[in-house]
Amino acid sequence: MKKKLLLTGASGFLGYHILRVFARDWEIYGIGNAKTFDFAGATAIKCDITNYIELGNFMDDIEPDAVIHTAAIADANFCQQNPDLSYSVNVDASKNLAGICCDFQIPFVFTSTDLVFDGKKGMYQEEDEKSPVSVYGEQKAKAEDEILKIYPESTVFRLPIMFGYPQASTGNYLHNFLNQVNNRQVANLFNDEYRSVCGAKSISEGILQLLGKSSGVVHLAGKERLSRYDFGMKAVAAFGLDPAFVKESSQKEMKSAAPRPADVSLNINKAINLGFLPLSVHEELEQIVNGKYF
Repeated sequence: MKKKLLLTGASGFLGYHILRVFARDWEIYGIGNAKTFDFAGATAIKCDITNYIELGNFMDDIEPDAVIHTAAIADANFCQQNPDLSYSVNVDASKNLAGICCDFQIPFVFTSTDLVFDGKKGMYQEEDEKSPVSVYGEQKAKAEDEILKIYPESTVFRLPIMFGYPQASTGNYLHNFLNQVNNRQVANLFNDEYRSVCGAKSISEGILQLLGKSSGVVHLAGKERLSRYDFGMKAVAAFGLDPAFVKESSQKEMKSAAPRPADVSLNINKAINLGFLPLSVHEELEQIVNGKYF
């Protein structure tokens, strides 16, 4: 008999990849609120994750063996302009889930972000001081603290910017970038904003591998420190597109509601020591191009 997984954010980009990876061995119940999803290996549930009673009732009915909480309002500019609304999802709902999982004494995974750091030094370790520069980063940092206070056995995976299956969602980074270049539109990509870019399949497999085997904060990310421009050039090379439509730009030239940190690359030695083996950006892009991703 398969174990039961409750997955929030199942209709999102990372949720899509977790569904594909976990469906082999788990019976999955996916919560989506604003959007629904259609996946043969999972049962879709409509639920407002900010409603503690409704959420608790679903947990009672399903009796999951683990919970992975990926649902969030992740648009940093939206969070900057709507702090109260985003707080209810990014912090309050996360605390509620942690409390319920503590009551059930089951593994709870919370997906956080590299944006809990200020970007002044890069290659951050798990123990480095958090100093977010945006409301979204502040909310994720707050959620981390509250979750580990409520349920210390929880696992907080800090994640980087991800790419993956282009058809996973219309909002995913690689999908939009490829459409732009395919349509012969110039993509202006930052050459001074660094992340530990990683494929969503590698991240999902890492979550599966480490689920219930580690608690506290773990960085799951790629081994490479890349700018958005660096990644863009790797992507056009892999897909055989014209690099002339990829131009360098500076984040300092773009005005946005939410401040942008310069270098939030992550040290992943802890995850590697636990057995995490992410593919390189080139390897994961090649799998996508060759139709061997799933």
